Amino acid sequence: MQVESDQTKCPICNTKGLQHFPILHHMICAYVGPKYDFGLSDSAYSCPKCDRQIASNDAACEIVGLSARCLGCGSEMIVTPPGRQVSKERSE
Repeated sequence: MQVESDQTKCPICNTKGLQHFPILHHMICAYVGPKYDFGLSDSAYSCPKCDRQIASNDAACEIVGLSARCLGCGSEMIVTPPGRQVSKERSE
């Protein structure tokens, strides 16, 4: 499911409160997932797939999108990039 970047209500449960997280791509092992999947230690994140350390501004890791998670029901969704709109048929 996709939501607009300025949307604040969950399309599943109608709870107000969507948290936004960057979607990261670890190019070493090809893992793609939300930032909260990557464990955080004192000085770096660790990839949940290969367990390698990822330092801040590491060239082997890039932000490829944005996700949202509902504070009420825990549903996860993709956030539409700014300047694009989700058609009503696709969001239902």
